Amino acid sequence: GEVWYEVTKRSYSNTGIKLSRDELLRLPTVLIQLRAYDEFPDPSIPPESTTGLVGPKLDPSSPHDVLLAIPATHYMEYSPSKDLYTSRLYFTESRGGVIGANAMQGHDVLFDWENGRVGFAESSCEFKEGENMIDPITGKVIDAGEVGENRNCVLGRPSLTYECRESVTVDDCLDDPNKNVAGFEKWTSVVLSSGTSSGMSCEDALMNNWAEEEKPEVSCDGSGLCFELRPCEVSCAEVMTGESGKAPLTPASPTEGGDICEDGLWGACDHTCEQSKIASTLMSDGLCHEVDELRQTRDCHIDACGRLDPCRVPFVVHAIIALRGGKAPLWNRRAEEVLADALAKTVDSEEADPGNEVLFGAGDVKVLLATSWYKSDLVGAEGVGEEDEEIGMKIVVEISIFNANAKFPEIVDVEQEEEEEEENMLSMEEEDADSNTTFLEKF
Repeated sequence: GEVWYEVTKRSYSNTGIKLSRDELLRLPTVLIQLRAYDEFPDPSIPPESTTGLVGPKLDPSSPHDVLLAIPATHYMEYSPSKDLYTSRLYFTESRGGVIGANAMQGHDVLFDWENGRVGFAESSCEFKEGENMIDPITGKVIDAGEVGENRNCVLGRPSLTYECRESVTVDDCLDDPNKNVAGFEKWTSVVLSSGTSSGMSCEDALMNNWAEEEKPEVSCDGSGLCFELRPCEVSCAEVMTGESGKAPLTPASPTEGGDICEDGLWGACDHTCEQSKIASTLMSDGLCHEVDELRQTRDCHIDACGRLDPCRVPFVVHAIIALRGGKAPLWNRRAEEVLADALAKTVDSEEADPGNEVLFGAGDVKVLLATSWYKSDLVGAEGVGEEDEEIGMKIVVEISIFNANAKFPEIVDVEQEEEEEEENMLSMEEEDADSNTTFLEKF
């Protein structure tokens, strides 16, 4: 309490206060000592040199206890609208304290529900040179410059939505039926990963594929789709007859690398909390043509969308699903979508909970990891030799539990209210001045 009073000049409370950055950093770091789970700790982990353990200098009797550090930048919550910091450390809870999200920041936290314990380790987002990181969307090695905050938007292969002759009308050819008229082709790409604000935007990613003099008009609709309008020319004869004079297009065989066109899988959850999918077919002209009736859009509340909407997404749940006999190397995006759809339908079914409200949809399920499941992973597994037996696969999912009936609180803009009060005061002063002028004119 002494350091708090020295910095803030007031007793500790959970009311908002104004602080400079320097004052914030001068506030004390809170240390919480958590009792070690193991009565006989692993002797290969030296407490005196292991980050996150109490060590023999601080507590000789319990050197293997975990030391959880919570700096002021984590427990002081900042409100941009009010320009105030509020402490989220509460010492008046009737049922004891809760280690919440503020304490978890800057840590990797493992909830070992099978053994009734929880583990903490300081997290690091640093990219170590020489390490290969694989993008789960593209399957390619991620460049060091794109790790963390500098992730670029990733788009699927463009599909032809409509051809050049569909962008012009017969009226464009009335003056000369033998001429060529300018039009455009519309191409659609699915957003596979929105990237980050400091990385390349989806519009820039589209433009990056073209030379300066050839750049088309591009746009993205915020629901996971981006579009290109590519300039083209078409003969009036083709416009008026609807026939190009070329052989009719037929579906082509997939390339040796597999189907190169969009196969109807959902894209990324975009900033509007929507995601889309399209399906296209490789035709004999070598282009992917979109199948119009297969385009779909649905709501989603994962990734940044869920974190930016706390009123509608009050909880994010992580679950581990074990599939005996499953093969992790065969897991792919289509399998992820089947799992997400089945999980949402099962949890929200009438049989599971008659009369229940929908907790989440398939667009609220994100698969974080799919890995092999070994016999040694089983609770109480004994007699596992050097060659551990693979018995299936484990899937880690993140589920956003949303509340569709949430009423959003009114956002109060303190600065705007102050400006309006000042304007009202000026208006009243002007009215008073006008009244005085009128009074003087009468006399």
